[in-house]
Amino acid sequence: MPRSSLWVSLGTATKRGKPIMEGESIDTRSSQPRSFKLSRIATLCFAFLFLMLWFGALDERELFHPDEGRYAEIPHEMVASGDWVTPRLNGFKYFEKPVLQYWITAASYLALGEEEFVARLWPALAGFLTVFLVYLLGRRLAGVRAGVAAAAVLATTFQFFVFSQIVTLDMGLSFFLTLALYGFLATQDARTSLRQRRINAILMWAAMALAVLSKGLVGIVLPALVLMVYTVLHRDWKCLGRLHWGIGIPVFLAISLPWFIWVQVRNPEFFQFFFIHEHFGRFALDEHHRSGKWYYFVAMLLVGSLPWSLLYVKALFTAWRKPSPSTFAINPIRLLVVWVVTITVFYSLSRSKLPGYILPVYPALALLLGCSIRGEGIPLSRRLLGGIAALGLVAVAAAPLITRIPKIANEADLFAPYNYWAMAGGAILVVTAVMSWLSPHHRIAAPTLFFGLLLAFQVWVTGTESIEDQFSGETLVENALDRIGDFDPDVPFYSVDMYDQTAPHHLNRTLILVNFRGELAMGIALEPAKAIPNIETFRRLWRDARQAYAIMPRERFYEEQAAGTPVSLLAANRNVAIVARTPPNDNAKRPRRPDQ
Repeated sequence: MPRSSLWVSLGTATKRGKPIMEGESIDTRSSQPRSFKLSRIATLCFAFLFLMLWFGALDERELFHPDEGRYAEIPHEMVASGDWVTPRLNGFKYFEKPVLQYWITAASYLALGEEEFVARLWPALAGFLTVFLVYLLGRRLAGVRAGVAAAAVLATTFQFFVFSQIVTLDMGLSFFLTLALYGFLATQDARTSLRQRRINAILMWAAMALAVLSKGLVGIVLPALVLMVYTVLHRDWKCLGRLHWGIGIPVFLAISLPWFIWVQVRNPEFFQFFFIHEHFGRFALDEHHRSGKWYYFVAMLLVGSLPWSLLYVKALFTAWRKPSPSTFAINPIRLLVVWVVTITVFYSLSRSKLPGYILPVYPALALLLGCSIRGEGIPLSRRLLGGIAALGLVAVAAAPLITRIPKIANEADLFAPYNYWAMAGGAILVVTAVMSWLSPHHRIAAPTLFFGLLLAFQVWVTGTESIEDQFSGETLVENALDRIGDFDPDVPFYSVDMYDQTAPHHLNRTLILVNFRGELAMGIALEPAKAIPNIETFRRLWRDARQAYAIMPRERFYEEQAAGTPVSLLAANRNVAIVARTPPNDNAKRPRRPDQ
């Protein structure tokens, strides 16, 4: 199969050595171009299909514990309490992260309702906007073809797509850092006027401020480190003079400071916890138990960037010697290399490591790849398509082995339903690679691959709904509601020895924590009266109450039964039980046994 390119197949080609104008398409049976109307219809169909694959399944899964439950619940409590300054989780002050995503999600709740789709909307939108920014940057650096290719590979990078479909703060940070990168590079473009460079500098400073409000000091530390490393390596300090510091710093402070000042005035403990404990302590200490090997993020990038991993590595290692675009005052290709390496090294030195931290690296990698191919397009070689087919076959073959992983082997039957989704996604990859391989035209091969990859990834993500009982409390809550009809909002609801982050969302109420601290330790220390420190106190309150509810590990339920605590089972799965203080009504359904 001859090599083809993503760009050619997405709507631009050449005809007898001359470029085809926008709107034309080649009829292989005739030398005359087809009408523009057909091209526009095809473009709209592609756009619609892309939007459906990107946004269409956000409501198909329940919120998962812990991140999705946490970052959906905090905005809910903002809306319920009317306090948009002090973030709270389960009623406790929660200062681990800044407030911007909470605000965006809370405003979305008010406008669209509190649904899973709305909770996931901002990460999905941020990922979509990042893909668009990468297109704009690629077009500015190396032409429209490079922009389209870079955007296409970013959208179909496995980890980037997955994180656009779940509720975390990492995608929002990645978007604003990419926006800051766009603003900085635009200030170094000699083709722009002085007024345009000033606007782009303001955009860069504003984007960094919003990145700080998204996830803290990394919003300015990472761009500053990248710029410092680049200027030291190149001994080029002139680029700093084009950043309009006189207006940029006031813009940055005007956007980022007000909330920090406001929350500090209301909560004197904020500064020490947020900046000292959550920034410097998280970076230098391992108290969160999230450390990993020094190569953790290198391995994460190789796996997360599938199926483009080898092309990304090649682009990264060959980019440094490539000539710089003559219209730029700096070498933007080398800046992208510094961006990738600096951010990866920074997080590798941290004692706290999570997969999402590395997300801001992917836009730069996609740009390096897009700019490396320039007008040729990304080659859909037999080697690449064969690798994708092999990846699909591995997924199909390995799917039944998921239940043999030591941590889930004891609950193999609960994870077994996901095997079919894993195999389905793998089969889609195989079919996609074969169809692209056999496609007679370049303009068919690449869209087939692009949409096939997105579909396979979406199947893998959406399929996690089949194992929701392991990561979400919704089914458990629904079973309990079937048992009693509804929970009395005036009756206390305890969470004993545990805190399921999704429970407050599904119960639409906060819980009284018993014998648990976890990440809410700071909030509990500030407001200890809201929690119960030990089981003995809980048992006394439980026995004295006329009615009460509780969610607890199943082992705790057995212990309470053995201790004579008057607990009546409402619903249970293998790990967790929901119980009541009073017996169910005579006409209620018989409760399930925990092992059923």
